[in-house]
Amino acid sequence: MYKIYLNLKSFDLDSLKQIENYLFSIFSFFNLNQIQQKMNPKECKKITVLRSPHIDKKSREQFQIINHKRTLILTVSDINVVILFIKIIKNSKFIGVELDILLEYFAF
Repeated sequence: MYKIYLNLKSFDLDSLKQIENYLFSIFSFFNLNQIQQKMNPKECKKITVLRSPHIDKKSREQFQIINHKRTLILTVSDINVVILFIKIIKNSKFIGVELDILLEYFAF
């Protein structure tokens, strides 16, 4: 029994959802039905910048960077499906999304 953890991380929520739909189409191709989804909390980083170098300290702008995270957990029993799935994922281009893959093996 193999467990594949796919950790998705992106600044843009739309690109994250697009990649998620692409991954679900791959899952349906391999007939993988045992999929768990985790919605990880967003990370929000705020940055404050002074607008002018003069004495007006009240003149500030704030920017924020939000990281969206998702985790998909697959349970697969066949090693050939796992190898083929990882090769497809490795050759795919995910623009704007960082993908981490963790593979666990359970022996009974």
